[in-house]
Amino acid sequence: MRPFTIDEFIADIKNRKDLAETVHHQVIPAKNSSFADTARPLLPEVADALASVGIRRLFSHQAQGIDLIRGGANVVVMTPAASGKSVIYNIPAVEAMLNDPDAKAIYLFPLKGLEQDQLKSLRSLTDRLPFEMNDSAGKRRGYSPGACEIYDGDTTDYKRTRIRASPPGVLLTNPDMLHLAILPFHQKWERFFKDLKYVIIDEVHTYRGVFGSHVAQVLRRLRRVAGLYGASPRFIACSATIANPIELAETLTGERFSLVSESGAPTGKRNFIFINPALGASPFAIATKLFVESVRAGFKTIAFTKARKITELMHAWVKEAAPELVPSVSSYRAGFLPSERREIEGRLFRGELSGVISTSALELGVDIGGLDVCVLVGYPGTVSSTWQRAGRAGRSNRDSLIAMVAGQDALDQYFMRHPADFFRRPSEAAVIDEENPVIRKAHLLCAASEAPIRHDDPVLDAPSCVPLLEELETEAKVRHWKKGDLWYPRKKYPHRGVSIREAGEPYLIFKEGGGLLGESSSSRVLYDLHPGAIYLHKGVSYRVTRLDMDARKVSCRPADDVNYYTRPMTGETSEIISTLAAKRLPGTEINLGMVRITERVRGFRRKAIRTDENLGEYPLELPEQVFTTVAVWTKADEAALRRVKDQGWSVAGSLHAVEHAAIAALPLFALCDRMDLGGVSYVFNPALESPAVFIYDGHEGGIGLTRRGFECVEDWLNATLRLMEECPCEVSCPSCTQDPKCGNNNDPLDKRGAMEIIREWTGR
Repeated sequence: MRPFTIDEFIADIKNRKDLAETVHHQVIPAKNSSFADTARPLLPEVADALASVGIRRLFSHQAQGIDLIRGGANVVVMTPAASGKSVIYNIPAVEAMLNDPDAKAIYLFPLKGLEQDQLKSLRSLTDRLPFEMNDSAGKRRGYSPGACEIYDGDTTDYKRTRIRASPPGVLLTNPDMLHLAILPFHQKWERFFKDLKYVIIDEVHTYRGVFGSHVAQVLRRLRRVAGLYGASPRFIACSATIANPIELAETLTGERFSLVSESGAPTGKRNFIFINPALGASPFAIATKLFVESVRAGFKTIAFTKARKITELMHAWVKEAAPELVPSVSSYRAGFLPSERREIEGRLFRGELSGVISTSALELGVDIGGLDVCVLVGYPGTVSSTWQRAGRAGRSNRDSLIAMVAGQDALDQYFMRHPADFFRRPSEAAVIDEENPVIRKAHLLCAASEAPIRHDDPVLDAPSCVPLLEELETEAKVRHWKKGDLWYPRKKYPHRGVSIREAGEPYLIFKEGGGLLGESSSSRVLYDLHPGAIYLHKGVSYRVTRLDMDARKVSCRPADDVNYYTRPMTGETSEIISTLAAKRLPGTEINLGMVRITERVRGFRRKAIRTDENLGEYPLELPEQVFTTVAVWTKADEAALRRVKDQGWSVAGSLHAVEHAAIAALPLFALCDRMDLGGVSYVFNPALESPAVFIYDGHEGGIGLTRRGFECVEDWLNATLRLMEECPCEVSCPSCTQDPKCGNNNDPLDKRGAMEIIREWTGR
């Protein structure tokens, strides 16, 4: 008899040897609601509209947030998924519109799917409120914007024109459209900007790294343009749990914020189990089996993987193992066409799908209905992301199960050994670099196009901009009118040349003789879609036949007979440009500075899907990627290296292991993925005249990750050492120093010498 309750299902899992060992079961008790009233009662028509959609009382955090906003504060709300954060910004927006028909608000979402989702929620409220229509005669000829409208890349030209002419009270859009289509043409939006009261930034924790560093500049440009029309809007931000919500919101906007973080929303009982497969067992196979059994038991299930390839492999294995489930399960990931993603989201919400296997693309708050089970295929990389994904299950006060199936990665195994530490550990910090010179210079050019930059510009901190503006003048992109001390552009609308997504313009992936399969970021195309690479799409394997970098196109053909996947072989070199700061530790000096990195994909390996056996290496001739970024580096102490040699251990392997383990440990302190970082170790570095290890931000100009590591370097190195000390292997394994993305195939590695080196550095 199959289990029908979560508790019975968990008992069944624990008793089944084919699902491996459950090393920990944490029960997080259900939590009751906590209600409160606002200091000033809601407008009666707003209270009635809320009641009609089932909201008769406000949770305590909702009332607190609304009171702060009414009091004139910028507010960041950090409460769990499904806690009703949108109510906190919807109520002030609709109250402003009821009190002043000209009042405006702009809602910014990182993804189009979130715009559509929030539009439905907002319209369920505004349709019940007495807003005046834009057509004063009461006749709607053609399309007439209502109280809230979406303005994005899918909006037709006709609708865009009507929206600009008669702006809605609430405009839902994304940072890309704000950057490319609204701020450059702000004169056409005068009616909107002069009455702008609120700027809502949803899912603010997603604005980190390169994307966040760009959005920080876009939001400063928004404040500047609003100021041209006499507006000074308040900001309302919503976030998943992170270590630094106020710091992130303030860095993004340049404004001061108040925090709301004590949730009054109820939650059902959550069961969190850790499953650690036996050595040699595939965590992906076990996760697939768990997914299948969960769906068969009648539970709505989501599985989160850490890579697109794993998502597609698991989907293919589900179809093979349980063909009866094929109509009711789907994969979901970035790279799918927007129409495909919307279709899957809709089927989930309507209950037509019982299971979905996804990358982080479904981590955000698109309403996909009630889910019962969340399978985490490997530790997601950060505590924050783990809780965000876990929050997709157990909504509406239902009991839920979150099952984390560990891989062999260092942090996976660390938390399998120390599960209690996971539940004690605070979330990581979301890091951006609003002073990234490359990004800042690009947006200064855009800002100058929107309105000439004055020497006393109150938003852009003009004095600190002068060196960058002088660079733009040298590049013949701006002119400086010295008499008026104004900077203005030589060409109109430079915005098209500035992509705010980290990847730049995407590459399109085509099936030979067929249609468009998907897309890829330019930052990953040389690594993942080189000629000979295997590309997986909806469970089908394709072999890349051509990469056209000029046309930004990838061609591939079906390869149904392959039993392998591909992994790139890479090489990196570093050149120190300047030192920004230095910090003395007991046994070394840690440096922070700018470096020039040269990366090259020199070939690829074929790896057996089932066994991970190396099936061959194939050389490639691809262009180098050269960029300037921020790094931390240090010399390796000669005394420690002598001890390494005396023990007969590998010096090169020890330095290489330090590099890998440090990269693995940094996500304990900064909200990032190891793919955001790079590293290179030297037995002898000519510039330093010493052995050395470099860890760098993997993006032009730096994004604040290694800077964050430099700030907490003692904790970072101690965590790195602990990862290696507590791993039971003798020399090296995936649980401590082996990196699945290593371009040198993890050769050589020797954690014994790596521990000796770090002990020397930290004085242990």
